Amino acid sequence: MSPKWKQRDKAGTLEARYEFASFDVLREFLDEVAEVAETVGHHPNLSFGREHVSVIIYAHEQSGLSDIDFALAQGIDGALLKVTQETAE
Repeated sequence: MSPKWKQRDKAGTLEARYEFASFDVLREFLDEVAEVAETVGHHPNLSFGREHVSVIIYAHEQSGLSDIDFALAQGIDGALLKVTQETAE
C-alpha cells in the first residue's frame, strides 16, 4: 500500500487522493478501479474533478479495517501504476 493512503482508525477508513495530468488518464484510472473493486468484491467511495480522484474505503467489517480493505487499497495502487505506465510509453 502506497504512502498516499491515510488510515483513520476511529472511523475505520482508508483515504487517498490521486492527481492526474489529464482527464483521459483519470477516466482510465476510474475504469481500472472499477475492475479491481469487482474482483475484490468491495467498493470504494469515489469523488473526482477534472484532474483528481479522492478515494475513501470504509471498513468492510464492523470490527474495523481488515485484509479486504487493504487488498482493495493495494489494487487501487496497482491501477494507478497501470495507467501511469501506459501513459509514459
